[in-house]
Amino acid sequence: MDALKILLLFLLPVVFSSCKEKLDPHSVVETNRRQIERTELDDWIHANLVTPYNVEVQYRWDKNTAGKGTYVYPPKLEKVKDVLEAVCELGFELYTNPELGGESFLKGRSPLRIVLYGGGNPDNNGVELLYNPQTSAAEISLYNVNAFDPKKAETLYVLLRSFHHQMAKRLMELMPYERDAFLKISEARYTRGSTDLIAPPLGSYTTPKEKFGLNGWANMRGFYTMLSFLSAEDDFAEIVSTTLVSSPQEINDAAQRAATPEDADEPDPDPSVHQRYAKEAEQAHKEFTEKQKFVDAYIKKEWHIDFLRMQLMSVRRIDIYLKNH
Repeated sequence: MDALKILLLFLLPVVFSSCKEKLDPHSVVETNRRQIERTELDDWIHANLVTPYNVEVQYRWDKNTAGKGTYVYPPKLEKVKDVLEAVCELGFELYTNPELGGESFLKGRSPLRIVLYGGGNPDNNGVELLYNPQTSAAEISLYNVNAFDPKKAETLYVLLRSFHHQMAKRLMELMPYERDAFLKISEARYTRGSTDLIAPPLGSYTTPKEKFGLNGWANMRGFYTMLSFLSAEDDFAEIVSTTLVSSPQEINDAAQRAATPEDADEPDPDPSVHQRYAKEAEQAHKEFTEKQKFVDAYIKKEWHIDFLRMQLMSVRRIDIYLKNH
């Protein structure tokens, strides 16, 4: 009993001392909560994207947005506005130009959100994709923000290729095309999303234009670009996207490559081999031009836009943009 009293006498001062300590008026949750202040950039985004197009922009880093299996990095804050200005001027303003879709064209059709990433988006084969396959067409993912330079044509080219590819998919979803009819044109050539076939030839390319531009290897198989092989949807979107950043002459040159036999440069080709190559070229050109006409007709019917006029206006605006920067 005496031992218990002694123990209590020893503990009481400690207890009273603890009670006298003041509790922190701020809870742990409140302390750890990040208070995001509205910035001038946020005001600019609200005025130029949220208000006219009802598009949310996510540029503050959220690692959960990227999804598993993607290798991306946070965007540098100083690059965000440059990218978004280019997207507004050369993207959204193109579709809503009075000579094309008009002011109301994107009403209810704009993407719901744009997410910006600092780095690229290579898959397991090292093939860079222009979009995030884990998201819906309602969300546009823009990569390589940290490398963007409004003075460099190649970084602008990749940005616009990505934007127009994803915008095409968004509009294709809301204004459906005859998928089965389009699919039949090159059905046997699609890889069903796998990049195994296109990774080896892409591995030798070093510049953005080589990776994402009109490609001779693809042309000789009836496609505009290497990424067109992935699916009918990708093929359709690639035709739209590539056309809007290329001159009519560049597209015509690609069609000519499709019609050229693979051994055309050989001085004395084997007749039997040449016959096979000629037949393959004839088929490739047929598929190339048939899909081209299909897309033109769809855009005329569903978007009520002359695609050639849209292409010429887009290329002209890109040239002016680069000159002004």
